[in-house]
Amino acid sequence: MNRTTSRAVAGALVLAAAACGESATSPSASTSDFLANALTTLSPGMDQLSTSFASGATQAAWIPGPGGPGRNALGIGSLLGGGLGADYVGEVFFAFGGGPGHGPHGGPFGVAATCTGGTYSATTGVVTCPSETRNGLTIARTIQFKNAAGSPQAAYDTATTNSISEHRTVTGTTTFTADSGRGRDGHGHGGPGFFGLGRGPDSSRVTITSASTTVNESSDRVVSGLATGSTQRTVNATAAGRESTTGQSSAGAFTSTRATGDTTRGLVIPVATSTNTRPYPTAGTVIRAMSATVTFTGQAAQSTTRREVITYDGSATAKLTITQDGTTKNCTIALPRGRPSCS
Repeated sequence: MNRTTSRAVAGALVLAAAACGESATSPSASTSDFLANALTTLSPGMDQLSTSFASGATQAAWIPGPGGPGRNALGIGSLLGGGLGADYVGEVFFAFGGGPGHGPHGGPFGVAATCTGGTYSATTGVVTCPSETRNGLTIARTIQFKNAAGSPQAAYDTATTNSISEHRTVTGTTTFTADSGRGRDGHGHGGPGFFGLGRGPDSSRVTITSASTTVNESSDRVVSGLATGSTQRTVNATAAGRESTTGQSSAGAFTSTRATGDTTRGLVIPVATSTNTRPYPTAGTVIRAMSATVTFTGQAAQSTTRREVITYDGSATAKLTITQDGTTKNCTIALPRGRPSCS
C-alpha cells in the first residue's frame, strides 16, 4: 500500500459535524434542507480509488440534515464531491514528468502508481499490494505493468514500462454513536466521520443517536504512454461507489444511500516540459454522477441527482454540462486552473 494510504484514510474519516447531542431538523423540513449536503462531499475511502475527484475533498459518511461545512447546495461554479482533480485542469507542475525531481515517469499517473511490498504473480502478471484496514474499511489494490509490446513486467521500470493498470477496492462498515465523545465540525479525533448533522430550530430538532454506514467502492484505471520518449499520456478509467446508512434518531429510524460514478474516456494529457509546466487534457471526456436518497420511517423518500460531463477538444476551454434534478446548465472551464463558468 502506498505511503499515503494510512494518512488519507484517517483523513477521510474525520468527524465533520457530529458529537453527543448533535441534531438535524425534523423530517418535515424541506427536501433542499435535508439533501443540501449530499452532493458536496465524497464517501469515506473514495480518496483511495482512481477518480477525477479533487484529492483534498471532504470525505465522511453522509447523514441527512442542514448545517455543517458545505451546508449550501451546489451552485454555479461548484462541482460534485468537492471539485475536479488538479491534474484534470493543469494545476500540477510537471504532473507527467519532465520536471525537476520527477523524471520522465513522474506524477500521479506514473511512478506514483507503484506500491511497497507487493507480490508479483508470473501466472497472472499482476502485482498484489498489501491490504490495510482502518476504522472498519479495508483497502485492496492490484497493479499490472506492461512494456510497449504489451508484455507484463514484475515491477515498474523507468525505461521500458509503457502502461499501468490498477484495480482498487474499498469495503467495510463504520459506525457512529452519540455518546462516542468524538469531535465536531471537522475536528474529529480518530473516529469514523459523519457529515450533515445540522442544528435546526430548537422546536424541530431530531437527535441522531446512532448510525452505521457500509461502503462498497472500486475503480479500474489504465494509463499508457509512459515509455521513454512518449510525448503524451492516455488515461481510461471507471470508478463506482455506494454508501448505505441505517440509523436511529429521536424521530425514529432512517436510511440513507449515496451512489457515485466516475468515467474517464480517452483522456490525453501532454508530458510536461520546461515551457509547458501545467499541461492540461487536450482530448477525452470525463463523466461524473452522484445520487442520494433519505427516508425516515413514516415519511416519503427524498432524493437528489447530479451528472457532470466534461469534454476536452484541444482548446484552452473545456466544455461542461451539468444536469441536476432535471435541470441542465451549459458551462465552460478555462484551462489551466480554471473554475466553471455557467450561462
